Amino acid sequence: MPRPLTFVLIVALCGALDIGLHMAGGDLMPMPSEFSALVDRIGFGAVAAIWIAMAFAGMGLVFLFWARRMAGSGGVKGLRYGLALGLMIFIAMFEGVGLLGTPLIGELVMGLADAVPIALMITLLGWTLAPASPDGQARGRPPVLLVLAVFALVYGLGRNGVQMLGLIESGLAERPLPSLIWPFAMGAAIGVLFLALGDALRGLSRATAALAFGLGVFGANWALFMTFVPMAFPDALADTALRVAADILLVTGAAFLVGVMRRQATG
Repeated sequence: MPRPLTFVLIVALCGALDIGLHMAGGDLMPMPSEFSALVDRIGFGAVAAIWIAMAFAGMGLVFLFWARRMAGSGGVKGLRYGLALGLMIFIAMFEGVGLLGTPLIGELVMGLADAVPIALMITLLGWTLAPASPDGQARGRPPVLLVLAVFALVYGLGRNGVQMLGLIESGLAERPLPSLIWPFAMGAAIGVLFLALGDALRGLSRATAALAFGLGVFGANWALFMTFVPMAFPDALADTALRVAADILLVTGAAFLVGVMRRQATG
């Protein structure tokens, strides 16, 4: 089967699974109280389908681009990266608990409805389309827990700072506990995605590697995921753009710090 057709079929299959899981969630799925002009014009279902097609295809292409630099078989690359990306998407959904006051169970169900198809899509793309690469020589790396701690602290403290300054909308005043806790959990999940790349950033300078992860991996996936917000919610474009830009800066900074520690570990 031609590679482009394989890609389209996998994206379509997993996108259909995403739609099916959301439909199965029924009343548990939190819905906006107001909709965007785009939803009013073409309907919520059409907007969701357009976003799924765009986001899933984009995330799949991002994975295949970086898979060329990742060590191991295609199946191993896809499973490792897919689970990490799925985890990040799953944790991301819980921001709504603090930001919008949506029920925890609703975000849990919605998170699984997005995370499972995305993880499955990346796994299948790895199995069918990602090239196998020889394992590189092990290099000195900071301990896994230290990497997760750096991402959790940099993103958690930075995102809370952005919220406290009022640069983006938040639920700090109404729901302080979930609003304060979520950024640390999200930071740790981003750290897992960083670890899933293995040595894909090897050979790049610390600054270039940090930008490659912050923009080319996290930033690309995060922007694709967050595009749904201004598509479905009214007057959300400016806040979403600021939110994504701040997140990319924080994640790039965390990746740079990890690069410094990696350099120190190798001597």
